[in-house]
Amino acid sequence: MFLGFTVVYGLRVNLSVAMVAMVNSTDPDPDGNHSVTNACPPPSGRENTSNNFQQPAGVPHYNWDSETQGWLLGAFFFGYLCTQIPGGYLAGHYGGKFFLGLGVLGTAALTLLTPLAAKWGSYWLFALRALEGFGEVRQGGDQTCFSLFL
Repeated sequence: MFLGFTVVYGLRVNLSVAMVAMVNSTDPDPDGNHSVTNACPPPSGRENTSNNFQQPAGVPHYNWDSETQGWLLGAFFFGYLCTQIPGGYLAGHYGGKFFLGLGVLGTAALTLLTPLAAKWGSYWLFALRALEGFGEVRQGGDQTCFSLFL
């Protein structure tokens, strides 16, 4: 159970971690970190400014604004929400082990398609993430799943 839930939560949050490197910045003109008064001046030879992170060559960069990023991060939960009640019903009749294993396997397989879907566009990535959430049918929630294994 521990390993299953560890993988499930890792699959749930992987895009929010990867998106930091995928979008580079949502603010086209970031403000530097400047103070009006130098209460604690920096050591000599160092500038106290904020520079944009430059990605290495070959790493894709997506120009998604903050609203698009929010929709992409929330897409998983649209699919996840749709399967809570049917998943609990099915797990009650057939057992939770089958659905947990199938959900983890299906979501992990779909997650491998994330770079391809991102390359095709944000709509494809949204659909893929919603399908991943749908694949985590997991017995109508963590509490039901845990009680089915006891």
